[in-house]
Amino acid sequence: MLHKGTAEESDFQRVYRQHVDAVYRVCFGFMKNNADAEDAVQETFLKLLQCSAEQSFESASHERAWLIVTASNICKNHLRSWTRQKRKEMESFEELPDSSSAEQGNQHVLEAVLKLPDKYKTVIYLFYYEEYSCSDIAAALGKKETTIRSHLKRGRAILERTLGGEADES
Repeated sequence: MLHKGTAEESDFQRVYRQHVDAVYRVCFGFMKNNADAEDAVQETFLKLLQCSAEQSFESASHERAWLIVTASNICKNHLRSWTRQKRKEMESFEELPDSSSAEQGNQHVLEAVLKLPDKYKTVIYLFYYEEYSCSDIAAALGKKETTIRSHLKRGRAILERTLGGEADES
């Protein structure tokens, strides 16, 4: 699945360095704690290594979308598992680590996004934070573009209520 060109190991390292922060943020949004988020990130990149011989990405954007969707699916599967559902929540929610000064200024907005239901959270995150178009998100998630637009609209409405009218529909 890695771009063709250099040796697989160095290409994997490039992909990892380029996308690990985005994958971690997605995983943390689902898992709500560092340990489980790190496990999901590791599983995502392990899956990339396992699939690398089967297929190559068309572009860096396609590569990033695959990683984000794969990470989301891994987290959802983990959250659905019986042991996860039966385990007592032993940790309080942790602060999402800061990765840039731009995110620091909008930390409360990002936290509100991460608390949205999964179907809205993923679409809002991909649209606003990863800057994917509705058609790209629809293709990545295997949904109709109209469904994606509907999820964006509903997610924004929830955010606006949550943030007291501070949501931006740009």
